[in-house]
Amino acid sequence: MTFGGTQVATGLAFLLALACIALIGHVARLRSRLRRAIERGRLSDGIVLVIEDSVVVDASPEAGNLLGDAAGSSPSGRNADQLLATFLGSQGAAGIAAGLSELRQNGTAFARTVRRADGTAVTVAGRPRGAQIQLVLRQAGPPEVPDGAADPAPLDDGPGADAPDPALAGVGALLERAPVIFWCRDGAGRIVWSRGRVANRHGSVEARTAAAAAGSERRTAQSGEAADRDDATPRSRHLRMQFPGDVPGASIALDAVEVPGPDGTSFGLAVDATALHGAEQNLARFVRTMTETFAHLTVGLAIFDRDQALAMFNPALAQMWQLEPAWLAHRPTLREIIDRLRANRRIPETADFHRWRSALTGLFDNTDTAHYEELWHLADGSDIRVFARPHPHGSLAFMFDDVTERLRLEQQFRRSIDLRRATLDRLDEGLAVFGHDGLLQFVNTAFHAIWGTDSASVRQAVHARELLPLLSALTVETDVWPRMRAFITSDDIRQTWTARLTLGSGRIVRARFAPLPDGSTLVTFTDVTDTERFSRALHERNEVLEAAEEMRSAVLEQISHRLRTPLNTIFGFSQMIADPNFGPLSESQRSYAESILEAARQLLANVDEVTDLAVIEIDPAYEEDLGLPLGETLMQTGRLLERRAAEAGVSLHVATPGPDCDPVCDSRRLRQIVFRLATAAISRCSPGRMVELGARNDGPAWIIIFANVLPGGTGDGLTAKPAVPLADSLLPALAKQEGGSFDLAMQPGSGMLLTVRLANRIHDAGDPGDDPPVELRATGPGR
Repeated sequence: MTFGGTQVATGLAFLLALACIALIGHVARLRSRLRRAIERGRLSDGIVLVIEDSVVVDASPEAGNLLGDAAGSSPSGRNADQLLATFLGSQGAAGIAAGLSELRQNGTAFARTVRRADGTAVTVAGRPRGAQIQLVLRQAGPPEVPDGAADPAPLDDGPGADAPDPALAGVGALLERAPVIFWCRDGAGRIVWSRGRVANRHGSVEARTAAAAAGSERRTAQSGEAADRDDATPRSRHLRMQFPGDVPGASIALDAVEVPGPDGTSFGLAVDATALHGAEQNLARFVRTMTETFAHLTVGLAIFDRDQALAMFNPALAQMWQLEPAWLAHRPTLREIIDRLRANRRIPETADFHRWRSALTGLFDNTDTAHYEELWHLADGSDIRVFARPHPHGSLAFMFDDVTERLRLEQQFRRSIDLRRATLDRLDEGLAVFGHDGLLQFVNTAFHAIWGTDSASVRQAVHARELLPLLSALTVETDVWPRMRAFITSDDIRQTWTARLTLGSGRIVRARFAPLPDGSTLVTFTDVTDTERFSRALHERNEVLEAAEEMRSAVLEQISHRLRTPLNTIFGFSQMIADPNFGPLSESQRSYAESILEAARQLLANVDEVTDLAVIEIDPAYEEDLGLPLGETLMQTGRLLERRAAEAGVSLHVATPGPDCDPVCDSRRLRQIVFRLATAAISRCSPGRMVELGARNDGPAWIIIFANVLPGGTGDGLTAKPAVPLADSLLPALAKQEGGSFDLAMQPGSGMLLTVRLANRIHDAGDPGDDPPVELRATGPGR
């Protein structure tokens, strides 16, 4: 086993030298006393069992006597586990179960000291013997002394012995009190002399127990050596032994060394190694943990020793560089790995490859100060960041981190930031962002344009208490800026608010202050000078229009009053003149009177039409929805002219058009067209006739809006003068403005049809000038 530690080795050497000095003087007397002890048979070679498939197949001659009732007459043929459990007891058998299991599975030799049920200690040593197992059981305490025999423990020979040497007595006292165990064996391997005791918090181990365990290990090793080579010359041995402690589950470890002496004797020394054993176990667990950790790392790890040979690597390294793990396991040098990577095109392209490689291998010239960091851009587009750091004992540790995805995300993020910054710079609104600490984080170009500043006077990381006085000096309002400063630096819940600022140049700026999620503050400044100027202009124009509307209403009222009053007088006196009851008239006089009445009627019709046109422009029913469909426009026009038609003795009927009739026309102008078309038809119709108002499709691309004066009734047909100058002059002009046409056609049987042809919104319309209007027949508008 391993015997480590420079300080432990030095102490052992020093104490071993002292022990040798004390022991050399007594070798002669020890040899004679050992001879007498052997003759008296006071030492025993113990029990030797040979086990195969858990069955004892052979045993030493002493096995039957020493095992006693546990084995009966002979242990051969018995089950080894049952035999050991009977002889050692359940606790003792459990103490060697782990070592025996390791021996059966892996062939690992062991030595354990356990206690039987009666309290005696037994050392059990096991080793492989081909396909068999050899167990040696020895009594760990002092052997039984036959009746009449003297105790060999004292080193003197009784009254006739030489007087003790004071120096040797001092050395003996040191050996008795030091935490070290010493012993001496004769040529047969029997303990002649032992001194010392090792004790710690787990328990204690006596010298005789440690010497017996070391002897079992020694004989087991010698048997194996004798089977492997012809000569079994004794030589120095280092041992690691474990003993059960007083605390359950705890053990005491000893590091021991045996060196050969003269005439086949040997001297042994053991020290406490419990702490060292625990440290070794912790180190082994740490190494296993680190190995498993490195195996799961995504970063490639390679450690090169001082000879530049690969000492350790993890699976991520082989996967990253596409190298065979078996080839890496043969410990190639850094130069060989670089050459292999170059052949696979897995290193960056360099102008001078040999110089680049020499720079890497030159890191081993002084590994204590080696510091290497570089980003490798590979031919396949990958980016590998390489680090080299010093490692203990002149080694170097290389780490290879694939940062391809990270760099790609950083580039995307940087492009996104640049794009957003450029977008914010293109805005007309001035932007300023203040952090939660009051420092300015961002301003855009529009901010400088509004406030007349530049990047030198308003720089990033300037505090709000420095910037706000500069802005306050440029405005008329001064109460906004203290509130803004408190808003920027406040930690309370904040609400968005706005303010109106007037600059010294007369321009007006609207400021908006809004909190951001991370505690920052966004401030926007919008130049609303032109907007407010337009708003004032619109307000003034609205006032002028309202005044004009009032004036128009007053004019219409005056026209209606001043024209209708004389017309009523004309009507009254004309009717009186034409009435035979007021006196006979000549034919010429009667003709003059009727002419006066007809002229008065025409004048009254024109006044009514002008009044109706003014009413339709300001009628609230039309202002509720400027985008009324054609059918609704026809119905509202019919309701509006219903009273007028009744006064003229005409029946007005409105035909609802289909849903696919949607003319391409301004809604206000469409109402004027429908109204004037209906009024023209009513004006041309004699009492007792009927006017039908409606619309229909004329092919897929055109719509015809018509007012049809139907023949029949008790009247005498159309009026004497079919031409109405006002309607005739306005309808064609309105229709032409909307890309349509107007037509008036006489129907057979004293009928008349007035139509306006407009394009259908659902289909593309052609040029109405190229397509003459269709002549409508008296068969009715619905066909």
